[in-house]
Amino acid sequence: HSADEEKGLKSGYKECMSLQLGWSGNDFDAPTIFELNGFRKKDDFIRSHRIKLADIDLEDIPVKASKGPGLSQGERQRLQIEKVQDKNSQPFLDSGGLGSEMSQLVYPLHFIDFETTTVAIPFSAGRQPYQMVAFQYSHHILNRDGSIEHKGEYLDVNQTFTSNYDFARALKAELSNDEGSIFRYCTHENTVLNNIRDQLNSDPEDIPDSEELCDFIQSITKSPGKSVDQWEGSRCMIDLWQWAKQYYYDPYTHGSNSMKYVLPAIMNSSAFLQEKYSKPIYGASAGIKSHNFSDWTWVEKLPDGSIKDPYKLLPKLFEGISDKDHDILSEEDDLCNGGAALAAYGRMQFTEMSDYEKVELSSALLKYCELDTLAMVMLFEGWQTMIEGTSTS
Repeated sequence: HSADEEKGLKSGYKECMSLQLGWSGNDFDAPTIFELNGFRKKDDFIRSHRIKLADIDLEDIPVKASKGPGLSQGERQRLQIEKVQDKNSQPFLDSGGLGSEMSQLVYPLHFIDFETTTVAIPFSAGRQPYQMVAFQYSHHILNRDGSIEHKGEYLDVNQTFTSNYDFARALKAELSNDEGSIFRYCTHENTVLNNIRDQLNSDPEDIPDSEELCDFIQSITKSPGKSVDQWEGSRCMIDLWQWAKQYYYDPYTHGSNSMKYVLPAIMNSSAFLQEKYSKPIYGASAGIKSHNFSDWTWVEKLPDGSIKDPYKLLPKLFEGISDKDHDILSEEDDLCNGGAALAAYGRMQFTEMSDYEKVELSSALLKYCELDTLAMVMLFEGWQTMIEGTSTS
């Protein structure tokens, strides 16, 4: 909002807080209960005028023991408040817990990210409104020796409903060459693949490889909670987002687990990532293979010494859009599915544009999705080096 204020625009949030709580100046920079991830008693604290995390009594935050490994939500909320009250900006990592998870992985590791849309007006005849359409994925591989490769990608700019099957076929071809562990970030990829499985099973048309595709999907997913059929695939995707919630917290994220916040956080705290990606190795002939970048550097320092958000280094998906509006479109929703790619894809479907415009927009979409899976690799690398540093210190 500071950029808006520089343009003479007013902040309703600041006006409200100034009037109700007497806030001014640095008060607005203080972490607040609005940043407490998953906290459902915000209204109680607002009524008692306890807004800043520095003013919260830890005993007011209920804590239940975690049912599984790592931090419970209450423990994580307390950790977030403690970091503020202790003026501790260092990231937290449960090296033992996360290290135990990593020790069970099978290499090479696969990192995948999907882009989808559910439009009111179907792209093809005979389909229902709001049926899911998978139009893009990116796929990175991390080998045991540390080498990285952008292994594959998929983008169908002339998408139809049945192309969901081509999407699944392409993904199957890329993931069936080994038994390496597969990572997603949040639940979206599992939801999408289960959607495609349902579409295959209910399609009245004869799909020759339907059973084969369904078997593949079932092998790398787990069943939805309310599904009649219950399963967890032998090679079920691992949720890196869940690991972030259980084992990692960086105050730089302001409580968010979105990759759009987690990536800048790990880039700013990891000397290893800063040293590695400050060199033009990404897309270099002797560096990391990339489909969309050449001799690319991911680390750019800002005047205050912090690392610029790598997503800010990409071309904007929409010409003339403000940074604020672009950030809003890039925010992740509950399904962890970026809105900017969805909006760009919708524009390609419903807007008349030249071949040049379509190529440029396709190029931008491919770059964004490639960074989504590279971000997962970077996060994994950052965690690895933090664990190694703990074990050697």
